[in-house]
Amino acid sequence: MRKYLFFVLIGLVFWGCRKEKFVSESNWVVPIFESELNLGNAIADSLTENNVDGSINVVFESEYGVSDIDDIVQIPDTVEVSEVTLSSLVLDDRSFKDTLTLLEIYPASALLHNQTTILPGQDIQTNEGTVIDVTEDFFTTATFVSGFIDITISNDLPVVAEILEFELQNNDDKSVIVSGIFNNLLPNSSISKSYSLANKKVNGILELIVKRVKTANSSDPVLVDVYKGIRTEIAIRDLKPSIATAVFPAQNLVEKKDELKYYFGGAEFTQVKLKSGFIKLKILSTIEESIVLDYKIPNSFKTGQSGSLQKTWKVDPAKKGETVRVEEYFPIDGYTIYFWGKSNLVEPVFNHVYTELIASIEYSGIKRTLSLEDKIYIELGLVDLVPELIIGDPGKHILQSKDTLSLKIFDNIKGNLSLEDASMNLNFYNSFGIETLIDIKEIKGENTNNQKSIKLVSQDLLNPFLLKKAVNNPPLVASEYDITLDKSNSNLKQFLELVPNKLMPDLEATVRPYGTINQEDFAFDVSELLVNVRFEMPLKIGFENLELLTKQPVEFYKNEKISNVKEGSLLLKLANNFPISGGVVMTFFDENDKQLFELFNDPANIMKAAEVNPVTNKTEGSVDSELYTQLSRLECSLLPQVRKVELKITLNSKDAKRHPMFDDYTINAQLITDFIYENQL
Repeated sequence: MRKYLFFVLIGLVFWGCRKEKFVSESNWVVPIFESELNLGNAIADSLTENNVDGSINVVFESEYGVSDIDDIVQIPDTVEVSEVTLSSLVLDDRSFKDTLTLLEIYPASALLHNQTTILPGQDIQTNEGTVIDVTEDFFTTATFVSGFIDITISNDLPVVAEILEFELQNNDDKSVIVSGIFNNLLPNSSISKSYSLANKKVNGILELIVKRVKTANSSDPVLVDVYKGIRTEIAIRDLKPSIATAVFPAQNLVEKKDELKYYFGGAEFTQVKLKSGFIKLKILSTIEESIVLDYKIPNSFKTGQSGSLQKTWKVDPAKKGETVRVEEYFPIDGYTIYFWGKSNLVEPVFNHVYTELIASIEYSGIKRTLSLEDKIYIELGLVDLVPELIIGDPGKHILQSKDTLSLKIFDNIKGNLSLEDASMNLNFYNSFGIETLIDIKEIKGENTNNQKSIKLVSQDLLNPFLLKKAVNNPPLVASEYDITLDKSNSNLKQFLELVPNKLMPDLEATVRPYGTINQEDFAFDVSELLVNVRFEMPLKIGFENLELLTKQPVEFYKNEKISNVKEGSLLLKLANNFPISGGVVMTFFDENDKQLFELFNDPANIMKAAEVNPVTNKTEGSVDSELYTQLSRLECSLLPQVRKVELKITLNSKDAKRHPMFDDYTINAQLITDFIYENQL
């Protein structure tokens, strides 16, 4: 329904001029414009509803937010910073064999090969050995934190090896790595000894020297085989270098399994489904090998995907003396993360996220130099988490809300009302899965035009009440609580008659006032704690000094047909269907909104009220009012400056009587000029 309360303003007056010898006087009587006005000037269409009989109800609704999920929980960024050297480096186990034959020990035995005879004892010493080169597929150089060389001597001679003395040297500088002596090794037997490589520097080209071999005489004839002798087997095992230039096997360099603790200010959460968020990774690496980082949150899932939240990054090898930098934010929208730690069977079962991180190198077949002094700096964690759903114990929160609402019902109304009746509904809406205790401390209304205020009073507002938690089957079903006020249980009628344009509720909401069971409270990102305010009043009202205003642009003498107005008057014709009379004031403004003058401000200028049919309680037609005002010469001279005109009608019900308002009530207004002007001939 359209309800417009337009008031008639000043129109265009055209005049012309011509300079001649003679001057005469003429009358210029012109209707400026006509307009129809209705209740739309006072109350917007969006705030009214029509009844079947055409009478009007005013309805105003406003939503007042007390709390959302940000008031219940905010998930802090939790990033773990690690700066670690490599915890270990591993090289593969290797073994090498060498044989010192009888022919090398006793060259004359060449004449006895495959014969059975007495074999004389030998005692030889030498500084020559066998070179072992492992640089191609093992290491070039290495210094070991730990590791072992196992030396196994096997006597394949038919006589006792009384003394076997050996040394294992670095071939370049002849530095001794290990040395040892074996005694009285019987024929066809073996003996082993282990030697530590801790703190040893070993090059990739080694030399094994059997420095002394002493054999006993055979007591009986023996079969001579010159190609058999003393076999030496070198096994290098459990190698953990502190630095090495080598072809490294695939291995884990860093292994971390942590339970990251989150702090929620007293809240205890067991599960969070993310609307959005990221894994933040920042890496600084000086390691001269490609690093593969595997990050996993085992206790997590995403609907429609298999497996838990897992991400793998690959970091390029660093050049010698340089640092490789990697920084990335990996989105994890839609994942659900359990905050019970590694297991929900072991305390604590809330506010802990179990993560696993492995930094490894893959086998590349490329020789690299790695050191335990090489560092890898890692920032890794969850940031910018926005929950879609949280489950657990939100903790006790006391929320104060003292916001101010604008009551748009009375935006265009100045003055006082007299109401027949009105109702106000307060609908408290809770879509959190959390109980909330509501305490209405005060609801106050204020009329900022006259600086008066009033407190809404009712027994129904005195005691706190419990809003039950929402239920999520699904769908999510909110809990609601209604308080309805009218003149029978409150001072609402007097409250609204103040014409308050500001509503100031003072509310206290205690979230989870009595604890929670099994940490099963919940909150969605769409969860809200709201108060829906609805006012409804039949527009049966009385007015006391109620001001209705309209202001419109206007321009006099646009065509300049009148050169000089000598005198003039204005006639305002009003046809009023409303059963209420009103005083009239018309104010004229220039283009800067500066007031020039006022007209019709005589108390005798009254718009008459229409008569009401006592049966229908409605006016049957309009009543005419004609208001005159004389313009002074000064006012006539200011007319060309007029750009805006404001018409104010102050309504007053007779004896404060209340009248129902109907949608066809109108005021028709017509403004007519009557100017006497000078015309040169």
